[in-house]
Amino acid sequence: MVTSALPHEIFHASAVAIDGRGVVLLGASGSGKSSLTARLLKTCEGEFIGDDRLVLDEQDGQIFASPHDTLRGLLELRGLGVVRRAYIERAPINLAVELCAREDVARMAPADWFTYGEGRVARLRLHAHDSATPMIIQTALQALGGAAAKNNAFSDDGIYEI
Repeated sequence: MVTSALPHEIFHASAVAIDGRGVVLLGASGSGKSSLTARLLKTCEGEFIGDDRLVLDEQDGQIFASPHDTLRGLLELRGLGVVRRAYIERAPINLAVELCAREDVARMAPADWFTYGEGRVARLRLHAHDSATPMIIQTALQALGGAAAKNNAFSDDGIYEI
């Protein structure tokens, strides 16, 4: 049985899938969502879901993201313009990244969540323009697929077996 706790809702966010696991990027306008999306597509060989506006829905506790109809396949590269890219229609979200100022990034990820309806995924706070950010996201997805996945959270001691 498939249940939906909420109707589809539009979020000011971007998303990619890396090895089939979705990452939603949250942040204010100008925080680097589109730039980080482009870097994840290139450095992590990600698949493009959507940029700037996403449609989120939830089924049986799993959050899903789809591109917004009016922006399907469009990625803004600030300083250049908008480029058309191949995209996927829908993907499960396994990690949320809230983009923040560099000084607000914690040394170790605290237990933190992004919730939508009955679904929840671990949330990191990262700076979009740090060179290590794509690698941190990719490593976090691996960690969440390992032993930390039992609680869908990050390790209390900040040490991961991957």
